[in-house]
Amino acid sequence: MEQEVVGYERDIRPLFREEDVSSMSMAFDLASYNDVRANADRILAKLSDGSMPCDGPWPEERVELFRSWVNAGCPA
Repeated sequence: MEQEVVGYERDIRPLFREEDVSSMSMAFDLASYNDVRANADRILAKLSDGSMPCDGPWPEERVELFRSWVNAGCPA
């Protein structure tokens, strides 16, 4: 069985709460596919080291979901 591709609108965008979008707005727009794609490596680094989101690190499975999206070429 073929693994389903992780997509931005369906899988990635819902991971970012409105408070995440607001708190990171000076660095990048987490509500924008183009901005998240353009900054995917920086965002992944922050998620991986726990410095994002600002109120505590994501569970590892969320970080891995984001990493798999980045590794797949950031599909829309």
